[in-house]
Amino acid sequence: MKTATNEFNELLQSSINAGNFIKLTLSKPAKADAAQNVYGRLVQLKKGTALCCTLRYASKDITQNYLLGVELETQLKDWIGKDYKIATLITTEEEVALQFNKKGVAQMRRKGQERKAVEPKAHNKEKQYTITEESRFLQLLGISSTEGRVFGEQQEKFRQINKYAELMRSLLEQSGLANPTAADKPLRIVDMGSGKGYLTFALYSLLQQHLSQKVAILGVELRSELCDFCNEQARSLGWQEGLRFEAMDILNYNEGDIDVLIALHACDIATDIAIVQGIRNGANLIVVAPCCHKQIRQAMKPKGPWAEILKQGIMLERQAELLTDALRALLLQREGYKTKVFEFISAADTPKNIMIAGIKNKQTLSEAELATLNRDIATLKADFGITEHYLEKLLQG
Repeated sequence: MKTATNEFNELLQSSINAGNFIKLTLSKPAKADAAQNVYGRLVQLKKGTALCCTLRYASKDITQNYLLGVELETQLKDWIGKDYKIATLITTEEEVALQFNKKGVAQMRRKGQERKAVEPKAHNKEKQYTITEESRFLQLLGISSTEGRVFGEQQEKFRQINKYAELMRSLLEQSGLANPTAADKPLRIVDMGSGKGYLTFALYSLLQQHLSQKVAILGVELRSELCDFCNEQARSLGWQEGLRFEAMDILNYNEGDIDVLIALHACDIATDIAIVQGIRNGANLIVVAPCCHKQIRQAMKPKGPWAEILKQGIMLERQAELLTDALRALLLQREGYKTKVFEFISAADTPKNIMIAGIKNKQTLSEAELATLNRDIATLKADFGITEHYLEKLLQG
């Protein structure tokens, strides 16, 4: 007689063979030391197709691959009905749930519904989506459901989080901070204007869980209710030792040297204040994504042909954004940072998509390099009738 468990396993194998398998989820652990959930999707490895499983524990996620065949079948026998009391199979056509009661008797429920197309099995998806849908912090921040699925209205945020993780990983490698020489020294990061903490949590997850790097991240946010919320979620995840949030004005930061300064979407001169805090506290990497450019917009008095070109308000506003960030990049260079300006995310997601990254140079600027930078800064200011850039003022103070 065919049992519910046998039928579930047959459906699982059939969905894989037919190419309509989407996800396998295991929940309700029977052992105290077991992962809280297991999420499996198909990937293509050099050795063959495997089920890539994310094992979610209270304070970390572990990824393991099981090749289709004997290796996977052996593991599923240990998991389904023994280590986990609920197994859920999701295909393009239906959702199948296998649940075991206290006596170990299994019941299976099938719910037919049309779902999204099967995702590609390329293993490099793990690089593109370092922060997976099943990451628990996404649930706590309201981005995904308890089943590990990103809500429809949060898909844009999910893409932004993964793009950010990808960028920060690259910038940390370029700056030489990705693999610290002192293994017991945590990487010190300050995120100024951390808000609700989406990207702060994502960075901690990237470094601590995926790269196994010791890290101490401080989120600085003016609104105390957001800091309280973020600290509560950090405690729920068991991350409170390496991730904390404090309510303060970024002007008042005085906790000493840092390795990385981050300020994303800090409004107007708040970006300049954050940059100066990074420079003064010895940051080797400064990453900002400016928002609003009121100071230069109000100070601009374009000269020559620029006066005619920028007569329309919308043109003046856009030029003010470009000019503000161009001067920020030049001023960072003058302070000894190698700078790059690029699109953070697509302009279709948000027009505030420019990111400025500064990596501290190992060598000081020559007199000729410094003179060239001073000349370029002065020329830009003169062409647009600017007497002062706020970042420049702060650096001189």
